[in-house]
Amino acid sequence: MIIQCDFDGTITKNNLSILLRENFARGDWQKIESDYLHGHLTVEQSNKLQYALIKEPKEKLQEFVCQHIEVRPGFLEFARYCRDADIPLVIVSSGLDFYIETVLIQIGMRGLELHCGQTSFGKNGIAVSYTHPEGNTIDKGFKKKYLTWLKKRDSNIIYIGDGLSDLEAARNADYVFATGHLLRLLSTDLIACSAFSDFYDLLHQIRYL
Repeated sequence: MIIQCDFDGTITKNNLSILLRENFARGDWQKIESDYLHGHLTVEQSNKLQYALIKEPKEKLQEFVCQHIEVRPGFLEFARYCRDADIPLVIVSSGLDFYIETVLIQIGMRGLELHCGQTSFGKNGIAVSYTHPEGNTIDKGFKKKYLTWLKKRDSNIIYIGDGLSDLEAARNADYVFATGHLLRLLSTDLIACSAFSDFYDLLHQIRYL
């Protein structure tokens, strides 16, 4: 068994990516977000366009992130259980390295396996790139591609997520735990999943799989 887990809105109760854009983007990031939500852009394309609108230095953004960390209850205990039970817990997020790594360091979880958007900071904003497990740059399907890759390590993939960007990967997982928008999307598509409210809830359920 491998657990593939989203970050924003899943490990965190809030969505740090949206908070960063709300507070620091200089331009109409909402229009780009709307294009993504309506299927005109992939999440990867959307993030590239939106984060180019943020010109603030990395350190300022990381300080902001540290002030707004809201980890979903029970995550630390869940991560420790996975470690002790020798269950790989892999974070695969369309979010970005500079703030996800900041959160993991702050909560004492620096060593978790993480695959996410990579960033570089410059005068033209934050440049974002997504890389396929084999090393190629990609513009769509990041989470599903990593799920396919993880299946080569273990055929049984448990997926945990909360949003639209999780839908494609969740459809291809062996078992899904969902909350928020993802739970509603899967219910509409009649895809079997289990709801969760926090990681204490997940910890109780995962022991019976």
